[in-house]
Amino acid sequence: MLELIRRHPFGLVLSLLGHAAIAAFLFFGLKQEYTDIVEPGGEAEPVQAVLVNTPEVAQEIESLREQVSDTLASLPVEPEQQPDEQPDEQQEQQRLQEELEAEELRRREQAEEQAALAQKLRDEEQQRLEEAEKLRLEQEQERERLEEEKRVAEEQERQRLEEEKQVAEEQERERLEEEKRVAEEQERERLEEEKRVAEERERERLEEEKRVAQEQERERLEEEKRVAEERERERLEEEKRVAEEQERERLEEEKRVAEEQERQRLEEEKLEEEKRIAEELEQKRLEEERRLAEEKRLEEERIAEEKRVAEEEQKRLEEEKRLAEEQEQKRLEAERLAEEERKRLEEEKRLAEEAEQKRLAEEAEQKRQQQIAEEKRKEAARVAAEAAAKKQAAETEAKRTRLLRKKNQLTQQYKESIRRSVSRKFRPPAGVRSGTKCEVKATMVWPNEIVDVQVVGCTGGGAPLARAVEKAVLSTRPFPKPPHKAIFDRNLVFAFTVP
Repeated sequence: MLELIRRHPFGLVLSLLGHAAIAAFLFFGLKQEYTDIVEPGGEAEPVQAVLVNTPEVAQEIESLREQVSDTLASLPVEPEQQPDEQPDEQQEQQRLQEELEAEELRRREQAEEQAALAQKLRDEEQQRLEEAEKLRLEQEQERERLEEEKRVAEEQERQRLEEEKQVAEEQERERLEEEKRVAEEQERERLEEEKRVAEERERERLEEEKRVAQEQERERLEEEKRVAEERERERLEEEKRVAEEQERERLEEEKRVAEEQERQRLEEEKLEEEKRIAEELEQKRLEEERRLAEEKRLEEERIAEEKRVAEEEQKRLEEEKRLAEEQEQKRLEAERLAEEERKRLEEEKRLAEEAEQKRLAEEAEQKRQQQIAEEKRKEAARVAAEAAAKKQAAETEAKRTRLLRKKNQLTQQYKESIRRSVSRKFRPPAGVRSGTKCEVKATMVWPNEIVDVQVVGCTGGGAPLARAVEKAVLSTRPFPKPPHKAIFDRNLVFAFTVP
């Protein structure tokens, strides 16, 4: 062995260096791979295992053997020794061959050890992978736990936000309801005030209309009284029959006047029935005319009947007289002639009186018809005047109502702008509840300058609230300018509600 080393030192060195390089390569390669796979305190990462295959190791050993053979072949061959030295050389070669086989066996054992080491490393790698998988599962579980905790926290946060939102909405709803209630209360008070003012005006208007109607009724009654007295005077101037006729007509006229008065009263209550009432009046007039014509016809028939009766009586008397004359013809002839003359004169007088009475009756009827026509004309003129006056009054009242409504609306808007301005400057004292109301009176100078402020009263809060409201009002000066001069009120009174 020593001789072989002595003879081939370079080859031995190369062989040893090759084996050392292979071992170092395998050792450091596997160690570096293992170190790269598992780092202390680091996360497990996927690794690539180094697989050591026995045939490849054998092939590497065969390659080294060929290199050694080539090296030995390249060494100079020494001269042949004497025959006595040849057996030793053969033995030496045989020994070298045995050592090479032993070396090969040792290399195979090393290769098997390396294979076993690689298997162990694979098992450890498998175990490490299992531990890494277990760690990954634990991390996944931890991540899921953290996500579940995060989800629960988000759900709790969402519920909390929803509860806060619900509470805020409830508070906002209560605030809006309170504002709505306050606005409705203010609107109700405004409507009640407007209703009271409208009722007061309606009452004044009705009283005025009643007074005018009473005045007109009094004038009409006086006129009727005057006409009645005139008719009464004319009636007294006529004879008894004409007087009785006029009395009857007067009574009927008074009845008609009473009906006319009732119609006028109904007409004042129901203006829409004016046309129907006028038709009824026309119908009554026609009926009155028909009635007068009928009475006239009856009167003429009565006169004709009286005349016929008188003529029959005259015939009877003449027959009796004729019989008496036959008995006392001579004595009664003169009396008959005198009687006939007297009757003729009486008849002429009667006919003259009847003609005069008829003329007077016709004149009275004509005068009555003229008075009726004049009264109807006056009544129509009065009704037209009343309708025009009522229409004008209605238009004036409607215009005034519209202007008043517009003024009230502008006043409310103006006061609302003042309340908003005061609310921005208002700093509530401690303990004052929201919704507390105060009535504020401000003395103004046109257009919007504040001279004096006085809190008339509050529903709560006492003197601190009154001072705070006064301070806020004074801090607001000057007030917003009113939209119209008619809105300006020197003694402005408005309601302030604590926000």
